Amino acid sequence: MLEQELKFFVPESARPGLLTAFEAVRTGSITLNAIYFDTPERELARTDVALRLRKEGGQWMQTVKLPGPDTLSRIEINHPRPGPELDLELYRGTAAEAALLPYAGRIQARYQTEILRGLAVLQHAGSELELAYDVGHIESQGLRLPVNELEVELIRGDSAAMFEIGQRWLYKHNLILELRSKSERGDALASLADRRLARTLTDTLQPEQVAAALTRKAYQLPKPHFVDTRDLEQFYRRSASMSLEQVIRNAALLAGVDGIRPAAPLQADYLAMMRVGLRRLRSCRKLFNPWLNASEGYANTRLAHYFGLFGKARDQDLVQLEITPLLLQAGMPGPAPQLEPAHVEHDPVELAAAVEFQSLLLSNLQSLVCGPALDLHGVQDPDHLIEARITRWFNNIQLRSQRFAQLSQEKQHRLRNRIKSLRYCLEFLQGADDEGLHKVLRECQALIGAVTDVDVALHWYARHAVSPEQAQFARRWLTQARETRAAQAQRALNALGQHRPQPWLARH
Repeated sequence: MLEQELKFFVPESARPGLLTAFEAVRTGSITLNAIYFDTPERELARTDVALRLRKEGGQWMQTVKLPGPDTLSRIEINHPRPGPELDLELYRGTAAEAALLPYAGRIQARYQTEILRGLAVLQHAGSELELAYDVGHIESQGLRLPVNELEVELIRGDSAAMFEIGQRWLYKHNLILELRSKSERGDALASLADRRLARTLTDTLQPEQVAAALTRKAYQLPKPHFVDTRDLEQFYRRSASMSLEQVIRNAALLAGVDGIRPAAPLQADYLAMMRVGLRRLRSCRKLFNPWLNASEGYANTRLAHYFGLFGKARDQDLVQLEITPLLLQAGMPGPAPQLEPAHVEHDPVELAAAVEFQSLLLSNLQSLVCGPALDLHGVQDPDHLIEARITRWFNNIQLRSQRFAQLSQEKQHRLRNRIKSLRYCLEFLQGADDEGLHKVLRECQALIGAVTDVDVALHWYARHAVSPEQAQFARRWLTQARETRAAQAQRALNALGQHRPQPWLARH
């Protein structure tokens, strides 16, 4: 059975209103107590497989979930059981055999969940959906992580109906789109419990401390993340979906999923990785721009607005967390300038949690899941057209790289964006054999980025220095730093001449 569902974190401020609205449609409730299993080395979690025994009312059910065809879909296999005992022989000869039976001798209980689920069955646009409001916790070795989430599952019909109902509840109750399953959070909780046990730490962690410990890293795409398919529709949707997943997951962390309140440096990490995901997504859409359907093009246009807003917030983090400490260490007269609240256009945390942005993320997800995303009707030899676009991008970059020092600041910044777009698209198109070009592109991106960072700081200190002496010191130090960094960038750009993108067709 293919399971497809949307999941939303319910912020504390939204819970009274959501509960009232849910009571108006509730058709029942059920207690769900589950035990999740894996090996001590997490072999199942590493392959995105979840195995559980769950008591649903009075019936035990053994369930395995396997990766599905898209971000929201999972292959689910269920077997009723007389009690809480695993029977892996049930999977012999099924799609789950290879995923489970090699580990049969080492699978053990890792964590548990206790959930009170409110249920509602909805009919919408000819489709049937189940609305589930889950309240409870995940537990492992004495550590607990609260659960408060709303799920919208498609029972039968069209996926678009699931998104329409999801949009309705998200917008009305300021929900946060969440891609982490209970099994993913439970696996992280069990790993945290293992680390504490290894260090023989016995002090109790409060739920907010547990949540903070589980969300202390920004989400990055696993490596490698190239897409191994010649089908252009499939290639586009997979690569764009991976990019959007990086955006959604970091946006949820930035917005305070699980009630976390990350410190400024961690907020900056979430923001930076979310913008990397946005850049990846925009790069992928740029590559396929001539063939995007109307919904994909519109989604991309709307995201560009938020990309700019988050960019301003990222500039703030850059100056305050990276550049200013360097200036003070170099002897700049203090104190460090502080940006007045009146100058802050948008707080990144509030912006990430804003219902308009969360709704936009859900719309982008719908466009990719419901597809098709491309209109290739009548296009002759589209594979070669993609290669031609990649080659044209690369030639354009090489031409500008040779005279980097003569380019204006704006064109230098634009060159870096072109390098980013090429690099991100090649990461989806190519494998490990292209590491030489990937490395050079990463170096060029980083070194030109160091130059543009100085430009941001020069502009900022010209407006916000606390004294003429501070402004003069910052201008002198930053100008010298720019010259040094520009020379380093030029040397890296010169190395591009030794590489060319390998033909995609030749690798398939």
